Amino acid sequence: MMLLNFMWYYVKHAPQGSEISFYIELDGEDNFRRVMDHIDFTAFPDKEVHIEKLPLRITSADDSPLLVKLFRLFPKFFRHPLFFRKLGIRTIVILGGDDISEYYKRWMILSDLYRIRRYTNSFNTILAGQTIGPFSGYRGKLAGWCLRKAIHYTRDPLTRDYLVNTLHVPEERVHEAADLCFPDLPFQEEGKNDLANYHLSPNHYITLVPGGFISLYTNDAKQYIRAWTFFLRQLLKDENFTRYKLLLLPHVTRPEDDRKMIREIMDELAPGVTKGRVIAIEEELYPQVLRQILGMGFCTISSRMHAALSTFQMRKPAIALGYSVKYSGVVGASLQLPALVVNCTARLLSQPEEFASEVMSRLRLVASGYTELKKRLDKRIPQLQKLAEEELAGIVSISGK
Repeated sequence: MMLLNFMWYYVKHAPQGSEISFYIELDGEDNFRRVMDHIDFTAFPDKEVHIEKLPLRITSADDSPLLVKLFRLFPKFFRHPLFFRKLGIRTIVILGGDDISEYYKRWMILSDLYRIRRYTNSFNTILAGQTIGPFSGYRGKLAGWCLRKAIHYTRDPLTRDYLVNTLHVPEERVHEAADLCFPDLPFQEEGKNDLANYHLSPNHYITLVPGGFISLYTNDAKQYIRAWTFFLRQLLKDENFTRYKLLLLPHVTRPEDDRKMIREIMDELAPGVTKGRVIAIEEELYPQVLRQILGMGFCTISSRMHAALSTFQMRKPAIALGYSVKYSGVVGASLQLPALVVNCTARLLSQPEEFASEVMSRLRLVASGYTELKKRLDKRIPQLQKLAEEELAGIVSISGK
């Protein structure tokens, strides 16, 4: 979603007559084809746009042995920048999330930090829509050194403060913006037509997104499945929500596949399922379809943050099951809805009754304040969309230098 929006709004804000070349890093030809199938720049006839798949492995996630990953560092640090210059690349944009943190790579984040530092020596290097850190110990000092020459567009005020006040990145290089998923996706309305395929009626279902990247929450997969299953059984029995179908939706299918987790939850849940109430989607859906499904339900409960953000973007409430500071930053501070974040620790997941109680309490909060929440989103989302578009206009200006 972020990549589609980045390219679309970059072209929108580029000067008339521009010739724009995007070299994008994606895992596999299938991912590249999916992007190309859902981006069409004919709406901008005065601009010439070229998109190429970058033939390099830079941040690709895989299960390679540690020695192989270490061996790849030399070309990432030294050969890749030479290749970029041969292609005529002047600007490198690293799109957020929260990859620049210790949550995913732990000590291996040092390689990403140093790679960014080397990029800043030769290119306009922009970190867009990012949550940065936190970093511990010596990694914090190294992060400040490596990131100080990059240009930062943060997606929440907490990250901006962290960069300036803790990592001591020069204030003029840090801009508070918004997550790039908040503007409308190109051709977003097209996804509406798919709702009937799953026997869903607008506002008559609750979407649940149990993400497949469970190690961010717990090292015990059975614990994670047990917590979700217990919660679903409680939700099925709650008389306040019996009129809603429950939709299990895969939001990410690579490198971790949410569908695997959904299948395991359905297998565990099967004996107690009320026939027809629980629906599990097996297909890999396009971003526009995902957004419409998320936004046309009553609400979303998600351990994928961008599934929650897409729901908010459609002016519907979502409950975010958080594992990191990004939830406090984006949902809590940027969207100004801290009560809709559940701090989903391994300890909480080890107590299915307590987990279900926490999530059900937020769901009742959503139900009781539904109209007011929608009014708040009607006001806040356009503000964040404006910030995100200003971010893209700023990136256009920088990359043209």
